[in-house]
Order: sequence, then structure tokens, then C-alpha cells
Amino acid sequence: MNDSNMRETWLVQRLEKPYQMKLAGKEFDNPFSFGGGLPNGGLSKEAMNLLRPIFAFDYMGSAEFEYGAVPEAIQEMVSEANDFAKHTIIIKGKDVKAPFRFSKDAKKPDEFKVYLFCRGKHKEGAEKFIREDAAGKSRLKERTDLNGALMPYGEYPTNVCGWLEIDNGFMFFTDEHMCDQVASLFSGDREVAK
Repeated sequence: MNDSNMRETWLVQRLEKPYQMKLAGKEFDNPFSFGGGLPNGGLSKEAMNLLRPIFAFDYMGSAEFEYGAVPEAIQEMVSEANDFAKHTIIIKGKDVKAPFRFSKDAKKPDEFKVYLFCRGKHKEGAEKFIREDAAGKSRLKERTDLNGALMPYGEYPTNVCGWLEIDNGFMFFTDEHMCDQVASLFSGDREVAK
């Protein structure tokens, strides 16, 4: 990424629709979300209590996500929360790379909406990254599956509908409600919209 306000994007944490696992009738967070790293990737119980109703963390398969990078990125975002705003990005269907299993006969929608939550100074660079990623042109430690979220395929579509970019601290979503909940949380409204 060539935006002078931003570092090159390498780590993007996938976020899933919220869910809780149950064992013997007791609910708990997926213990495998952060592999063998820190419990909850280093997030405090208080932070998890605020985030749990909004999204769950997808297992990324790399140690870089397991030992504190996620809470560091979130804490940096919280410290500059007043600079954040929601933006809607329209991506033309022809500019999205079809997922591997997407049927060649299936018609792509004309356009897709992605909801960005970022600092004002990062809007241009974050949008550029999202467009590149949707087109299959990003180089990352682990895949985002953004194109799979935009164009679900197969019998079991992805549960991923949000992302936390760790290197610069911004988030983006295909689920507008999830983005609105995050924006509400960062604005200081602890009663997150349901």
C-alpha cells in the first residue's frame, strides 16, 4: 500500500457472526480461535464481554494473531476513537475475483457494499486495500475470504462478514449491522445496538 499515512497491510483478522459454543449446557468462547496462543488472543474478559455480542474471532492459523496483536490493534483504535467514522464502499461486481468454488455459470451481482470503519486519514488507503483484496490482488499473511463473503458459494457459505486490519487499525464488514454495532461501541455507547 503506497498511502503515506499507512503501513503496508500484512495481518487481517477475520471476524465471524457472533456465536457461542456449548458444552454440558454452559456457553463459552471458541477456545481454538487463537490457537495455542494467549487466551482470547490477549483480550481481557471485559473486552471480550463487549465484543462477544458483535462478532467472534475466526481461527487464523498463524502465531502472529495469537500473542497480542489483536488487542494491541483494538487498543490503538480505542485511543483514537474520535477520529473514526463509518464509510460505505461500492465495489462493482466485475471488479471482484470470483471465489474458487463459485460457479462459472453463476451471475455476479452488479455491485457490492462494504462498510469501512476507520480514521479519516486512512480512508483512502483503507478503501484502496479493500478494493485490491476483493480483486484478489492483496498479499497477506492469511487470506481474508472477502470475495467468498461477497459471493457465497456452495452448500456452506462462509460465516465471515467482518475484518480487523491489524497493521493500521481499521475494520471493514459486509454486514452493515455489525459495522454499526462496532461504531456504536467505539463512540462510547456501551449499550451496543442489537
